[in-house]
Amino acid sequence: MILNLDYVIFSSLIIACLLPLYIYKEKIFKVKIKAKEDEGFPLFLKDLKSYMLHHHPKIDIDYRIVEKTKDEENMELRQTLIIESVIKQFFNYPYPKETQATIPREKLWINYEEKSKSNPKYPSDWALRKEFAWKRDHKNCSRCGNELNIDEAYTSFVKEITDGGGYNLENIMTLCVNCNKILNSKNPRSTISSLNLNDNLMSFMK
Repeated sequence: MILNLDYVIFSSLIIACLLPLYIYKEKIFKVKIKAKEDEGFPLFLKDLKSYMLHHHPKIDIDYRIVEKTKDEENMELRQTLIIESVIKQFFNYPYPKETQATIPREKLWINYEEKSKSNPKYPSDWALRKEFAWKRDHKNCSRCGNELNIDEAYTSFVKEITDGGGYNLENIMTLCVNCNKILNSKNPRSTISSLNLNDNLMSFMK
């Protein structure tokens, strides 16, 4: 079927008139999205900083990445780059394994000294030692300062048991799950990707 020439011309004129309106609408829509993203960024940054300060107060984070990414138009990409920077700094934050604080001798128990000696097998009073170390560290991770319940606390040793370290409280470190992974990391890239800090920070993306 051959279309009427007048119909074709009329249809073309309508399309020609509507096309600029469509393009204008798309531009306005994109501008509104960009404006909404820009408005959400300060809240994202505020939430991120607040979370790190509250949950990991001992980790000194450098936020210069915010200024470095200011020209990035893709807001999701910018937020991702900022989060990646924070996580890398968290991972690389120096934490020397130093002798930990002791507790008053009157709080120690019978056989404490004897059971503190280096031994491949954990002492029978290990749960008590872990709890004492946790309370000594004010129920916080000794590396990042994260507040912990006793069942969330991990322990590590200043001097490894395999190297002759003992189970004395001065050799026991209280750690959160993330810092425990970091201090025992054999593969940095794999460890960084396994930190639950990733999910926690990604939840702030707007």
